[in-house]
Amino acid sequence: MSGAAAAITLNNGHKMPIIGLGVWRMEGQEVRDLIFNALHMGYRHFDCAGVGTTDSALDEDGVLDIDTTVSLEETWHAMEDLVSAGLVRSIGISNYDIFLTRDSLAYSKIEPAVNQIETHPYFQRESLVKFCQKHKIAVTAHTPLGGAAANIEWFGSVSCLEDPCLLNLAKKYKKTAAQIALRWGIQRNTIVIPKSSKVERLKENIDVFDFELSKEDMEAIKCIDRRLRTNNPEKFWGIHLFD
Repeated sequence: MSGAAAAITLNNGHKMPIIGLGVWRMEGQEVRDLIFNALHMGYRHFDCAGVGTTDSALDEDGVLDIDTTVSLEETWHAMEDLVSAGLVRSIGISNYDIFLTRDSLAYSKIEPAVNQIETHPYFQRESLVKFCQKHKIAVTAHTPLGGAAANIEWFGSVSCLEDPCLLNLAKKYKKTAAQIALRWGIQRNTIVIPKSSKVERLKENIDVFDFELSKEDMEAIKCIDRRLRTNNPEKFWGIHLFD
């Protein structure tokens, strides 16, 4: 199975490509050209989450400004109505921890097909990934290369792509550290959606189906987990979201 043909079967029977392209904070002609290039390379999965949502979430008094009249459960049932109406095929959740995921399973008539979360070699979240997979919720890894690879200002300078473990494996398999990280994610049975605005990186990111990491090498990567969250909304929303 290679490139665009590689897919995960969701709990509703629909298939989702196991590798996609993230286009967060990209707009206009830039994203148009990028998607055309990606389509020609075989990409069929484009993640548009977060487009245009980097403004502050605080009001003029510095208080979190969110709608308090609608619950997550109500929102979910409205999404279920879209499935029933034939307007969408699959619905999912994003950035849900184990407890929010458990709650969604309790109140859902149509169970979430996917939970999109940050996970990469420095933020593996094994318990959450396994919990979702146990309950047949596919996991999509946003920021699968760690945030520093995309934006040091927002995500910090610590990058898993500079870790000696990944660099050594890159030499062993004659790949890049990024390709090792993506292959690790795929072999965890997670969907990966790396972001890139460069054509050469698009090619590199999808060229991860001609090798397989050994069990020993998967275990070696497991040992470098730092529980390091890099995608922190505090940087652009102005709020300590995880306090």
